[in-house]
Amino acid sequence: MSQLDKIVAAYRVATQYPALLSARIFDGSKSSVSVHSVWVQRVLERQAKTRFRQTVFSDYKTYSLTSPPTDVTNELISAHSKSNKYFCVVREVESGKEIKQYLEVWADCSLVKNYDLSALDVHGKIYADGEFGTLEWSPDETKIVYIAEKKVPKSEPFYKQKSKASVQKDGVNNDIVPGKEYDWSQDWGEQLVGKITPVLVVCDIKTDSIDVLPSIPNDINPATATWIPDGKGVVAIGYTITPRKLGLIYCTNRPSHVFSLTLSGEYTVLSKNSEQLSMKSPTFNLSGTKLLWLERLADGPHHSCFKLMCCNWSTKEITTVVDFDNKILQVNNEQLPFYGLYNQAIPRRSWLNDDKTIVLSTPQGGSIHTFAIDTESKDIHYLPITKPFHECVSVLDVFNDVLVCHKSSLNKPGQLFAIKVPSISEGYDFTNISIHEISPSRSLPNSDNFVVEHGYTLHDKPTTIFYGPKNSNCPLIVWPHGGPHSASLDSFIADAAFFVQIGFAVLFINYRGSIGLGKDYVESLLGNIGDADVKDVYNAVQSNPLWSNRKLLLYGGSHGGFLVTHLSGQYPSLFKAVCALNPVTDLITMFGTTDIPDWDIAEGGYNYSEVDSLANSKEVLMKLADCSPCKNVHKVQAPTLLLLGEKDLRVPSSQGLSYYHLLKKHGVTARVLMYNDCHPLSTVSADMDSSINTALWFEKYSSDVSE
Repeated sequence: MSQLDKIVAAYRVATQYPALLSARIFDGSKSSVSVHSVWVQRVLERQAKTRFRQTVFSDYKTYSLTSPPTDVTNELISAHSKSNKYFCVVREVESGKEIKQYLEVWADCSLVKNYDLSALDVHGKIYADGEFGTLEWSPDETKIVYIAEKKVPKSEPFYKQKSKASVQKDGVNNDIVPGKEYDWSQDWGEQLVGKITPVLVVCDIKTDSIDVLPSIPNDINPATATWIPDGKGVVAIGYTITPRKLGLIYCTNRPSHVFSLTLSGEYTVLSKNSEQLSMKSPTFNLSGTKLLWLERLADGPHHSCFKLMCCNWSTKEITTVVDFDNKILQVNNEQLPFYGLYNQAIPRRSWLNDDKTIVLSTPQGGSIHTFAIDTESKDIHYLPITKPFHECVSVLDVFNDVLVCHKSSLNKPGQLFAIKVPSISEGYDFTNISIHEISPSRSLPNSDNFVVEHGYTLHDKPTTIFYGPKNSNCPLIVWPHGGPHSASLDSFIADAAFFVQIGFAVLFINYRGSIGLGKDYVESLLGNIGDADVKDVYNAVQSNPLWSNRKLLLYGGSHGGFLVTHLSGQYPSLFKAVCALNPVTDLITMFGTTDIPDWDIAEGGYNYSEVDSLANSKEVLMKLADCSPCKNVHKVQAPTLLLLGEKDLRVPSSQGLSYYHLLKKHGVTARVLMYNDCHPLSTVSADMDSSINTALWFEKYSSDVSE
């Protein structure tokens, strides 16, 4: 077998594991639990991904599949009613050159309603993304609320020749507006292309009516709706779209508010100071007496620490349950730091039976941990599902004091667990939870030969994660995350597993600006990009001679690409090769081409609302130039591979191409791979080609032959 064949085989192994999309407890008690889950898996032979649903029954000792997995690839979004009597699904079906959407309602093991949404023509496509997507049954199980694109009147040229017969037959068609064919409307940017004007829609399965809810102001776009307790309206997030829309995905800092809207059209803002704040994920407790949501300051870093807010539904009084400040939790007579909430959504069902305790998962250091939060006493309890600051555990659904959680690590693909929280006279015993597997335990080949080590190498915080072979001096891939306000986590990453399987080690660094380590840690990077973050990565590598004495390689995307191109320019003799995915290389040209121009300004240390144009601000212009990797391109020595997406709206491919031309100008070995993809390069074809090409690039330039 050739070396290329071995690399391809390793890629096939590392990407064979399904990834979890959702899980819901269908029925649960103290003696047994039934769980529906939906997974996605790459199918390399078809260069596509397939989604499947499976149902598991467990008696908390063993578990079994109740039926074979079912392919649900064409299901866009689905929801069970409260009693599980009804199940609705939005299905996409290819019909000729058109993709049609249907809203299906199932009950008693049969399809009882099927609405052809394209034929009814009440609205455009239904949204199913993580930012706007909504599909929820009313409390009385007669109505379904969802979010869709607003219907746009058809247009035609000012002059269009028609036959006399058609003119006489049709007369004047008021649905067609002449001369509007080329009107441009702004959508919500990267990975939300074509989503321009979302509207709230209610389908009544008794009357078979589908109606767009009225009275939402024109400058507000609704998102993530949920029914109010009496079923007479909804609560939702309202995003302010003036003076312009800024890219929403990955960005939790967009001005927004929480509002209620009755079916008759009464619109009420519930939250305060909506121009300065950003909200996410409104959710009611079981009895409907409390409405919770996540809240943070708008503007500033694109992701940061949230407050957890509680609105008394009767009085509309709003209180803070969890604030921005760090806390110290007592766990088994030991102290554990709690760095705040960074989760971007609250599970639809997340309440324990006492109706005052909500269960949430949030990044903490290089992990995701799960906490039970008493909304009345405001006590926070760590759930000891895994060792603190190791692995990642996310709660997906809560029902009858049973949790369904997903756990994974860099060295272990993801697995589902059912977790029982025992009741005691004072409430709950969070130190004595019981944990039960409800999906197969999967292991990478030779996983015992690899190690995952968390380190406190920067600022006395858990900021590094090493993953690689034991007792080996193999080449080390230094892999800073993107964002910069995200985090490297000890969760399964197929591409990391692939690199380790073929003989590399990987080092992840949560440099200043990373989430999960306190609000101050996030904001300390503002005004210091290209300096503090670069030094943190460099210092992390240099802190351990077991890392610094290896052959070092650089790999990163987006802001991670910004960092690896900075590192190869600032420390040119240190690294053997570089691979950058959609890297930010020139903040000045980025400002005018990205869907988030505020990112440049905020990271430069300025207020976006005060900067109209770079041409009007020499200070800002010079600062952005000074922060850009292209400043040091003339120093670069390491061969550089650039992986670019031609559909990328977040970091346009022009960023990578201009950097490539500068590298070539200075005689640096460089190569560009351009994919028909957007920012993450996550299609099966793009991921496979880019990963294998990266492996070949690293092998070539880290081998002794290449020196």
